Formats: sequence, C-alpha cells, structure tokens
Amino acid sequence: MSDILDDDLELRVGTLQLTSDNANADNRVDNASDSKSSNKNKNQLNANPSVLSGADSLSSSTSSFADARAEGISNPEPRNAAEPERTVYPRYDVPFNRENIKDFFTFRKGVVENAIQECITALLFPEDGEYLGSWLLTEITLWDNEKERIVLLTSRLVMTIKYDFIAMKQLDFKKTYLDDLDTIVIGELVYPPSSLVPRLNGIATGVTTVVKDCVIDRLCRRPTANEEAKLFDPKYFEPRERNLRGVRLMWNKGEPLSLKTAWNPFSQDVPFITFASHPIFWHKDGTLEERAMYDMETFAQKLQRAIEAMTSSACCIHHSPIVIQSYLGVTSLLHNKISLGFFKVRGKFSF
Repeated sequence: MSDILDDDLELRVGTLQLTSDNANADNRVDNASDSKSSNKNKNQLNANPSVLSGADSLSSSTSSFADARAEGISNPEPRNAAEPERTVYPRYDVPFNRENIKDFFTFRKGVVENAIQECITALLFPEDGEYLGSWLLTEITLWDNEKERIVLLTSRLVMTIKYDFIAMKQLDFKKTYLDDLDTIVIGELVYPPSSLVPRLNGIATGVTTVVKDCVIDRLCRRPTANEEAKLFDPKYFEPRERNLRGVRLMWNKGEPLSLKTAWNPFSQDVPFITFASHPIFWHKDGTLEERAMYDMETFAQKLQRAIEAMTSSACCIHHSPIVIQSYLGVTSLLHNKISLGFFKVRGKFSF
C-alpha cells in the first residue's frame, strides 16, 4: 500500500513540475511579445510625420503610421489570387466634366496604348528588370503643378516619361531605382495649416460657378426658383482642399529640402516624386479593371509588391497625409485650372 502511495506522489510531483515549466515558458513568450509590441508602438509614436511626408511642419497630420511591410510580416495571411483589387478612394470633386474631358488627346481611343508601347520598346532594356506595369498618371510637382506623365514600373525601377500626345513622340524621361527609395507615403494630399491655397481655390471655384450660372446658363435658358435660391450659395466659396489621394516616392533619407532646391521652380534635384490618378480615370467608360491604367491606387499596390519582393530593400511604406508645400499657390492655381500640364484642344489651338 505504501508503495502505491509513493508512486502516486512521485507522479503528482512530476506533473506539477512540468506544469510549472510550461507556465514559465508561456510567461517568457508573453513578456517577449509584449516587449516587441511596446517597442513597435514606441517606434511608431516616434515617427516624424513631417519628415516622412516631406514637409517642415504639419500640425494637422496624424502621428500613427501603418507600416504595410511590418504588418505583412507579423500577421502573414495567404493572398487570395481571385480577390479583386481595392476600389479607389472616394473623391469629392471629380476633375473636369464629361464634355471637357473629351478635349484631352489621351481620351481618344488607342492613343495612350500606342504611346506606352512605343516607350516600352524604346526605353526599357533587359538590365532594367522585369516589366510589371504601365500607367498614365498625374505628377504633382514640388510647386503643386499637375503634369501628365507615362509611368513604367519594373522590378528594379520606376520610369517617368514626358510624352507629346499631339506629335506622338517622347520628350524626356527619368529613372528612379527602387533600391534608392527609403520611404513611400500613400494617403490624402493636403496643404500645410498656414497655406492660403484652399481659400484661393474656394474663391476661384465660387466665382467660376456664379459666372457660369449668371451668364452662360441664363443666356441659354430661364432658371427655376430653386436655382435662383442656389445662385449665390456661400458654400461655393468655402475653402477647398485637394480631396485627392496620391503616392509619394522619397529618397531623401528623412532630410529636409535645402533652400536652393525648395525655392527653385526649375530644380531637378527634388528627392521625391508624387503621383495621383489621371483625370480620365473618373470619366472613362468601363469597369475599374479597364480604367486601372489611369488609377494611382493600382500603381501603388504593384509598387508595394515590387518593394516587398526585394530582399535588399530597406524602404518603408507608410499610410499618412502627403503634404504639398504650397502656401500662396497663385501660379499653380492658374496652371491647374487651365490644365497647362496636359495635352488638349484649346479652342483653335492644341498644346
């Protein structure tokens, strides 16, 4: 009987010892995960939104950034090949209208496709890497000017091409290697808090709307009573933000722009490039997949995958506001309102 009790006690003691070891191991794992989580949160809180966005200061930006690469590593989930692409971020102000968009030479059937094929044949070489895609996007310069650009993406570089869609010939191109990128920011295009651009944009839009309603529409037809009441709606003159998403590719390693670069409108040393969707994206017939050629979101997704596929890349991808450092913006407002950066028909002239 005593032998049986001794065996039973030994068994119980061994069981308790094993349980204690497991608990200690679990505690060590929990403490390690908590430490990693706290370190990650500290790193995110220490991130400087103004540096990552290419601005000197921005009080309205959020301080929390979602690093897509880090999330993909910590929470790996199998990608469904049949999963559709994300829908485009909703935009409040659709650029131009259906009639004006037809003045763009790129709106004509086959023009963009032929231009892209010409650029691929003439400018891409085997050493440039595997071809991943091509787009017609809007480049937003340091001085907030919108310009029409063909963008080619390979496994090694992003090529930005200035193309004459009237003469159908390439004018200039620039290569940006993915290895040189240190930060990619995807988010809403915003102005600094002290910028006058939103106010000037609201005044210009209000004046344009009122003149159109007072002069053009009244000459064509008699307005109704409801239209009379809305004629001088003060909402027409409210400040208007960009209300547009973009992607910014940066290789400045967190350093601010020098005064020589920041105040030179002809500088070619700007260490970042910003893209947004082309205006045709909102007016082209077809599904989202058929309009993907003009969609910044599709370009950003493929760019992110190309960065993730490069084991040697140290580039971080952040989702946060992209600051456009324009404070007065009179010239850019005029430039963008009359679409000087796009090839289109302008009355009896085309340029």
